[in-house]
Amino acid sequence: MSKSLEIEARFLNLKQKDIEEKLIKLGAQKIGEYFFKEWIFHYPEWDTHGRRRIRLRTDGKKHTLTYKANPTWEVDSTEEIEFDVSSADEAMQFMKATDIPLQRYQEKKRIRYKLRDMTFELDFWPKIPMVLEIEAPSKEVVKEGAGLLGLDWKDAVFVDQKMVHEQYYHIDLDKYRDYRFDS
Repeated sequence: MSKSLEIEARFLNLKQKDIEEKLIKLGAQKIGEYFFKEWIFHYPEWDTHGRRRIRLRTDGKKHTLTYKANPTWEVDSTEEIEFDVSSADEAMQFMKATDIPLQRYQEKKRIRYKLRDMTFELDFWPKIPMVLEIEAPSKEVVKEGAGLLGLDWKDAVFVDQKMVHEQYYHIDLDKYRDYRFDS
């Protein structure tokens, strides 16, 4: 189990081809392509107390259970506790037993690159354009990653994907119980 602060920034309205060409030119290594199935659990009152949630995620091979909290929307404010589980089905049974409400099932596709201690994730959601997420051990290294791609730090976004959907694309994910590519 790992407990940490997730230090990341998101960038919107970018072209996948441009970003991947820049990453390859920089010598970044493509780690893989993923299709995630995710279940988001949370009590409504958690929105006003640290924006907390629990996520069960699987790509069919690796399954994780993650607690996330965002007391503020800053580059280094996401508290995260994540651990692997042996089975998504068993983790789902566990979550159902806790009576924490299932808010939403969602899907996303991801392409991941690594360059030194920076991770670049190109995320694709059902109803919005690609979102680039840069994660690193410090704010300075996240900024460095943005600079290497020619991105302006003033364009960085520090809210979670739910808020990205809402604030930038006017999609209220709370209205979706099932958010997938074929719907």
